[in-house]
Amino acid sequence: MGAPTRARMSARTLLTAVLRDLYPHWDVFVDNRGIWRAAGPTLISASSAEALLDALTTADPDATTKASQRLPAVE
Repeated sequence: MGAPTRARMSARTLLTAVLRDLYPHWDVFVDNRGIWRAAGPTLISASSAEALLDALTTADPDATTKASQRLPAVE
């Protein structure tokens, strides 16, 4: 049997997955021109994942609190 293979994930894919997990009520994606977008109660556009996170934090400040409530307690 060969060495185990690792699934390779791009940074963009990983960041998109993290933002979707933190903001489950938003549709987070990168359009075909590389613009980061989040569609929810409003449409947010940003030039980077960091800028989109800042905008989402302003638009939905309680989302990260809700996300932490979904996580199991670490003992």
